[in-house]
Amino acid sequence: MAAKLKCAVIGAGAIGSATAYALSRQGADVCLYEQFDFFHHRGSSHGPTRLFRTAYFEHTDYVPLLKRSATLWRDLEFQSGQTLYCQTGVMMAGRPDSPLMAGIDLAARQHSLDLPTFTASEARTRFPVFSFDDDMIIRVEKDAGFVCADRAIAAFLTLAKHHGAQLLERHPVLSWREENSRIVIKANDETHAYDRLIIAPGAYAFNLLKDIGAAVTPVRKSLFWTAPDDNRFHTDSGFLPFAIQQPDGRFYYGFPAIDEDGVKVGEHTGGMPVNTPADDPEELRVKDRKEVSEFLEQYAPALKSDLTNEQSCLYEMSPDGHFIIDTHPECPQVSFAAGLSGHGFKFAPVIGEALADLALQGVTQAEFDFLKLSRFRQ
Repeated sequence: MAAKLKCAVIGAGAIGSATAYALSRQGADVCLYEQFDFFHHRGSSHGPTRLFRTAYFEHTDYVPLLKRSATLWRDLEFQSGQTLYCQTGVMMAGRPDSPLMAGIDLAARQHSLDLPTFTASEARTRFPVFSFDDDMIIRVEKDAGFVCADRAIAAFLTLAKHHGAQLLERHPVLSWREENSRIVIKANDETHAYDRLIIAPGAYAFNLLKDIGAAVTPVRKSLFWTAPDDNRFHTDSGFLPFAIQQPDGRFYYGFPAIDEDGVKVGEHTGGMPVNTPADDPEELRVKDRKEVSEFLEQYAPALKSDLTNEQSCLYEMSPDGHFIIDTHPECPQVSFAAGLSGHGFKFAPVIGEALADLALQGVTQAEFDFLKLSRFRQ
């Protein structure tokens, strides 16, 4: 029976943790491998918050997945007894023909999403801490918000362990191979055999997925916090997460203050491709620090203050910026998620569910066809 399958999961970030939870909840025998400590800061999943939005400008086919993901986030809250998804609304601004706003409009029309729209003049009254260009439009997704990222991963891991999963930190998987219809992995100089393998490597995909035919490139990003002496910017005061695309295409986002660090802000576009995930060039942080200060000065001058904290993370970029979720082309016992390209966290529960289904049943009901590896072979 599928419930008796022995499954290994590599990577304990958002996707791997969600997959271990989904597998163990269905009764599989699960071992989760993490090369570093759990909750480390060397990848893509650490930090306090991640945006959640359904009006998805990146591709309208993500919208059904996001609706399922929202349901699963609420279920995870119920199972864990914690608040994980804060439905605050999200404010988004840009020129009507910008990729952000044009994509949001398309998603809203195709999926009947209700997004109130404001002119720049109206928005200056509604959102007085922001300065909008005259030719911008502003839309608010009332059902959007943010996920408490670190807390969510802790919930996945805790519940996976509750359902019997074995959680191994500081256990880097050095290699894997198919042998007699099983998957043999080498970790910490030991070998173990499994019926199924699920790989969720984040920015470390080059080590474990080099032969899938689609390169995943690690890109170093910078995040900053600013804490002006003003309680208007706290989540309790109704300050909304925001996303603003400038006329030059640069796309910045931010979160309300949830602690003493203040408002989190970063640039979704840009970043520096690095040779290995360990590379963390100082010149990138200097450049990003300057540019985020310039963004705040132009579009959110009330937030302009000394930057109180900064952190780096990694995007694992696929060739087209969309996820790659599939079974391995040469080994059907192996499924994987790669190339989440900086916007995958919000999908963690639905991707975890899909990867578990691929491992246990060989198919998934979720609409992932547009994210299959085969798109790079056409």
